[in-house]
Amino acid sequence: MIPLGAVNFSTADILLMLAALFVIGVCAALPVTIPLALIGARRAVSHPGWNAFYYWLWGTGLTVAIMAALIQTGRGWGVVPLSWIPTAVIAALLYRRRPRPSRELGWSDTTPSQQGER
Repeated sequence: MIPLGAVNFSTADILLMLAALFVIGVCAALPVTIPLALIGARRAVSHPGWNAFYYWLWGTGLTVAIMAALIQTGRGWGVVPLSWIPTAVIAALLYRRRPRPSRELGWSDTTPSQQGER
């Protein structure tokens, strides 16, 4: 028999649906938040594990919030890769290359005043 009328969800049903959506959002954000966590661990001065968790947590929150905002556009699963873009840009900006050893000269280290024979 088909129920006629409004569908009533209990509080437990609503909490279960929200928990499922949260887990799906976190799992969908993992491809971009794991590299961000690795960058956080690499940038840490002390306690790299906590720093990685901090970067992962903020990256996941940002990605899930963007996913939730974009879900209203009606693009379906296409919002998942779109929500990765800001977090990937942040990860690219925070990625710091290792500095060269001080003995090694690079192209930018030779100013006109340093060139020539002595």
